[in-house]
Amino acid sequence: MALTIAAVAAHKEIAVSRLVVEVESRTELAGRRASTRFSSRVELGEGLTDRERTILFNSARLCEVHKMLRGEIIFDERLA
Repeated sequence: MALTIAAVAAHKEIAVSRLVVEVESRTELAGRRASTRFSSRVELGEGLTDRERTILFNSARLCEVHKMLRGEIIFDERLA
């Protein structure tokens, strides 16, 4: 998230005074099924317009890593 926000800020020439991203994950097991929840907190500092804050926050929410992690993830592993 932080790298995506920094890249978008640089590309759009948005001066970010502070960039802090905290991510917490929690995995819950129910029988043979597991689900993982990621909770994120993004701090962008002072001096940004609402539009700039929205652009940067949405860039993090819609980054490629988030797209890969959405929905069901299946591991298909084989030992040869």
